[in-house]
Amino acid sequence: MYKTLRALLVITFAFKCSLLKAEIIAFENVNLITMEEDKLLHQYRVITDDDKIVDISPMAKPGKIIANRIINCAGKYLMPGLTDAHFHPRGAKTLQDMQLFYKLLIANGITTVVSMGEDAGQDAIATREYANNKSNLAPFYFTAGPLLGSEDLKTPADAITTVKYHKKRGYDFIKVHEDFPKEVYFTLLREAQQAGIPVVGHAQRSLPLEYSLRLNLIVHMEEIVDIYSDMKNFLIADITAQQARDIAAQVKASGIYISPTLTVLAKIQDYRDDGRFNALKSRSESRYLTKQEFENYTTEDQEYRQELFKRPNIIAAVDLLVTGTQTLTKAFYEAGVSMLVGSDNIGLQVTGFSIHEEMEAMNKAGMSTFAVLNSATLISARYLKRQAIAGTISVGKNAEFILLAENPLSDIRHTRNLQGVMLKGKWFDKKALEQMLVDVENGRREK
Repeated sequence: MYKTLRALLVITFAFKCSLLKAEIIAFENVNLITMEEDKLLHQYRVITDDDKIVDISPMAKPGKIIANRIINCAGKYLMPGLTDAHFHPRGAKTLQDMQLFYKLLIANGITTVVSMGEDAGQDAIATREYANNKSNLAPFYFTAGPLLGSEDLKTPADAITTVKYHKKRGYDFIKVHEDFPKEVYFTLLREAQQAGIPVVGHAQRSLPLEYSLRLNLIVHMEEIVDIYSDMKNFLIADITAQQARDIAAQVKASGIYISPTLTVLAKIQDYRDDGRFNALKSRSESRYLTKQEFENYTTEDQEYRQELFKRPNIIAAVDLLVTGTQTLTKAFYEAGVSMLVGSDNIGLQVTGFSIHEEMEAMNKAGMSTFAVLNSATLISARYLKRQAIAGTISVGKNAEFILLAENPLSDIRHTRNLQGVMLKGKWFDKKALEQMLVDVENGRREK
């Protein structure tokens, strides 16, 4: 009786193990963009075992292929998954709300995301824990704590308390948004340094550039333009090419990362112009906004539709600000500054789709196509200290990649035409990605 029972247990255990056995997938005949160099490898095979890349070789290489599944990728292009380094889960109050965000991100090829602030009522740590669980459908997730403004940090003691809170909670970053008194700012940086928490966010606009270069990451390129402008009177500096090169040299020497975040600023030009505003409202991706979001940002009461932004001096100032960010982006690229792709999804800047807009804007500003893709993959992985497991298509790294219909090296817009996403050991083909978008549209229709 005992032997029989033991045998049954062994058989049951073996059966369960067979069900849990990882799937080995061979992606064949694929054009490979490893992101290790600006080069396209034709007719390759990539083999994954569960969530790891175990082999990369030319199709012509002889040998027996052992795989549970073979996916023919003829004519398609494989590259690492994208990272959006400036994401906000605005309005997310429940797990279901976050799950819709995750689907929007993954359906756009984003396999890693950095949340730039925990809103009131949210628990960013619990969100990160859920998202980073291998069994859950979500990108890999990093998060800052609550966004810090001047009302939050009035004294050095406030800065000390804030850092202790971030350390206790376990946030990945401290996010600053406004200018602070010098001693408060210095205290925040010192305490954060000792606690091992990077401080990221907006520049200290009322102080010389050097003070802001003490941050780990500056988000929004216009923050740097602001440092050289008279913001009280909204007199924007006209950044010359030579001035941009001088600034870029200083930024490069500092070792700081920059997330240009160009498209959110440029949207002001779209909002204020009647024709461009109507085109913006009618874009297909707007259906993935909640009903409330769409109404808030398409009404004539919207901030940038007001008379103020139609005045000639304000129009000229905004245009100078936009041009300045583009000039600096090109100069930073030429100087070798490490840049990330952050879209800051807000308003009609729709989550997920926004990363493609941002990459196109960085490319248009003067960065090479490869450099932009590198910013969204390997440079982002290095910034997040994931370079050992992500950022390139390499043996031993995560099987964390996207399949495209056309070559993104020839046209950055081709990142929009996704055919599949590999994430956490699961392959999502084009049909699955399309279903994710349907789920989002249905889930947000009445909100």
